[in-house]
Amino acid sequence: MLKYLFPLLAAGSLALVAATSPSIGLVKSTGEFRLDGSAVQGNGNVFEGDLVETAASRSVIQLAGVQITLAPDSRARIFRDHTVLEKGSGFFKGGAHHVIEANFLRVAPTSGQSAVEVEITDPSGVTVASRGGAAEVRNSSGLLATRLFPGMSLAFSPQQGADSAIQMTGVIEARNGEYFLTDETTRVKVQIESKDASKYVGKRVEIQGSSVPDAKPAGDASQLVRAVTIKTVSAAAGVGGASRSAAAGAGSSGGLSGAAIGAIVGGVAVVGTLGGLAAAGTFSGSSVSRQ
Repeated sequence: MLKYLFPLLAAGSLALVAATSPSIGLVKSTGEFRLDGSAVQGNGNVFEGDLVETAASRSVIQLAGVQITLAPDSRARIFRDHTVLEKGSGFFKGGAHHVIEANFLRVAPTSGQSAVEVEITDPSGVTVASRGGAAEVRNSSGLLATRLFPGMSLAFSPQQGADSAIQMTGVIEARNGEYFLTDETTRVKVQIESKDASKYVGKRVEIQGSSVPDAKPAGDASQLVRAVTIKTVSAAAGVGGASRSAAAGAGSSGGLSGAAIGAIVGGVAVVGTLGGLAAAGTFSGSSVSRQ
């Protein structure tokens, strides 16, 4: 009889261990916050997939290697390797390759020294700023929309149409018989496929076209772009030709105005804010802590 009882006890113990998964981190706040719908004061353990909602105070979430500070009136679902920001803004420190999902974007810090702010400005707007280290921003299909370096602050808005749509501005370079352009706003380098590219080498141009899916670009280009139109443009007035005032109003306008758009990459409109939205160290006055 006992020889049958022991296997049953062992199986039950294994099931119990599997059911009680360990916490992935700790959340703390000077005020009240909600953790998976329950009101919490002070601090609490965070488990895989937990929803953290802040009220009047910010909350700091400490995971292995990454610290997440949620601004007041923000909401995020926390996982071990990524965070889904659903509302408001957050500051992400450390956590190389800890992905931040916000609406139609995927933000991935690329070093342990990365410090990135992400804010959902409205249902169709996201602003991302880098305080330290580098980060990559991709669209929902995984296409690289921009590389962020310290001090860069960019606003994003989805555009109607194909998620491979491209509009970039920069100087065309020739190398080993191939043609490249580095966009002035996003710093993304692409290889250009066009029979007219050779005519514009060394000139500042605007290209419009689409990214070629699954193509392997030459050199260090992130993607191959089939250019439909190439036209010369005058010298830039600023980053991507976008004014600070236009950028600062981008989030609240329900999308980016045509004048403000510095680039369209993968169906995502991008405008350089020249540090405007992040210069004071906060997004929308949210007082995101950098501790």
